[in-house]
Amino acid sequence: MKRRFSMAAVAMLTALVAVPAAAQNPQSAKVVQSFPAKDDVLKEQPLTAVRLEFDKPVELVLLSIYDPSGEEISVYPPDNDFSQSTAPAKVFELPLPAALTEVGRYKLSYLVSGKSVKSLNGYIYFELQGKYPPPKFYVQMPQNGSYLSEPLTEIVMNLDQVITLQSLDLVRMVEVDDGVSIETVMETIATIVGADTPVTGELTGQKFKFPVDPSLTPPGKYGIKYSFTVSHPDGSVSETTSTAKFTVSGPGE
Repeated sequence: MKRRFSMAAVAMLTALVAVPAAAQNPQSAKVVQSFPAKDDVLKEQPLTAVRLEFDKPVELVLLSIYDPSGEEISVYPPDNDFSQSTAPAKVFELPLPAALTEVGRYKLSYLVSGKSVKSLNGYIYFELQGKYPPPKFYVQMPQNGSYLSEPLTEIVMNLDQVITLQSLDLVRMVEVDDGVSIETVMETIATIVGADTPVTGELTGQKFKFPVDPSLTPPGKYGIKYSFTVSHPDGSVSETTSTAKFTVSGPGE
């Protein structure tokens, strides 16, 4: 789910978060209970709703969830409509736009405020796990969030389990401004593994290395978008789709 902001939304958010000058000795609010809880591991169940309970009434301003690839899923306000607002409350139970089923680590981000409450921006990390633990990377090049000072010449993936690669694309992150909002989209530069690409190596294994030819040199924000499947002892098959985002820096950066 893509992230969109507009000047009107930013202005509305600023107005919501501002604490009136007349408020005296604003108090700190804290989360006393949540679902998912901090560092929770949810096994074999999709996540369809979240719950936050605070120690005092607060106004909920924003709530988002970031999936394992870092993409934002906006939960509140619905459709990023900042004209909506909630009445002060201690408990907020919110349905998700779509059930979360992808295994991996997530981040729940929330922002609350109030007339006599200090604005609070907090985070809760949790994990979705299937019946079998998901594969983990021993080596991933480029890594998610990495900065490259040299051209990208190859993609390396070493994992702790046997997987079968289904797709592997090199993408560029492009910001599109329609005058109202800014949207980040993925533009495919090259398809390295796909239905229409020739098989140049074994796609089932634990270690993979693919050359990038020509090498990736222009500065900018990029990503390795991939999907793979894992076959389990009970005959079931799980699929993982993710994007490792990285930046190629220019000379002197």
